Amino acid sequence: MKTIDFSKFKSIHSLLRHLNSEKKCREYLAEIRWQGEPVCPYCGCKKIYRKKDGRYACSNCRNTFSVLVGTIFQNTKLPLIKWFMGIYLLCNSKQGISSCQLAKDLEVTQKTAWFIAQKIRILFRNPDDDFKDIIRSEIATRTSLNGNPFRVRWSNPPNFLHPRLYEFIKTGSRIHKDRYICYQTLAESEKEMFQTEDPRWNHDGRKGKKNIENGFWIQLKRMTFGVYHYLSAAIFHRYVYEALFRHRTAAYLNEDRAELILLRIGQVITYKTVRPL
Repeated sequence: MKTIDFSKFKSIHSLLRHLNSEKKCREYLAEIRWQGEPVCPYCGCKKIYRKKDGRYACSNCRNTFSVLVGTIFQNTKLPLIKWFMGIYLLCNSKQGISSCQLAKDLEVTQKTAWFIAQKIRILFRNPDDDFKDIIRSEIATRTSLNGNPFRVRWSNPPNFLHPRLYEFIKTGSRIHKDRYICYQTLAESEKEMFQTEDPRWNHDGRKGKKNIENGFWIQLKRMTFGVYHYLSAAIFHRYVYEALFRHRTAAYLNEDRAELILLRIGQVITYKTVRPL
């Protein structure tokens, strides 16, 4: 039986009005995850019985489980409504939202808000994307002994950057670049191979002709300089996924964008994955 349609949630206010209890939140999560046919997360059996306490029992492996098992919410101690609010806010904030602001909105600590945001950012990556997940930090920055990154001036930037294009970028990909000198030294054959776009924006920020394709690059810059200020090289790729997700879903409604992320919650994300050493 269908429970609550996410298309009704056109704002945070309507989200709180419809999902005003933990029971309703779990019913909605079960609907969006299983579409009325629960599946055992341990053995994959579809012959499931629902218990009086709201949990489920598998007729094959005899395990009992809740709707949270096998999702990013597994073992969470937070109410589901806070997770739904975090997803809604992070998906629909045009330039992102800091963990400090998210902590105030959800009434949690900054560390908890950071953990929630990082889990959601992992879901921003499209399942069909096949590029490498982690870009090595030495491409853009170097790390000192105390862990603080600092910029490095390369003696020959083109000879450093060009081999990395072949290492990390798939042939046929489109590069949204600025006017950095390394990109200007690409050969014509390389530009055709990677489909580089003329940004129409100078490196100092002066505006030239309008170019819609460059919206991704500008949005990423505004996120990094205006909202997040400092991005660790170890998890920088997650913020790229965040900007790329908004760029790809620019024509979506707010509720559709949030529901798209909720369709991807069927994976367990551990603390070690969220905070790599």
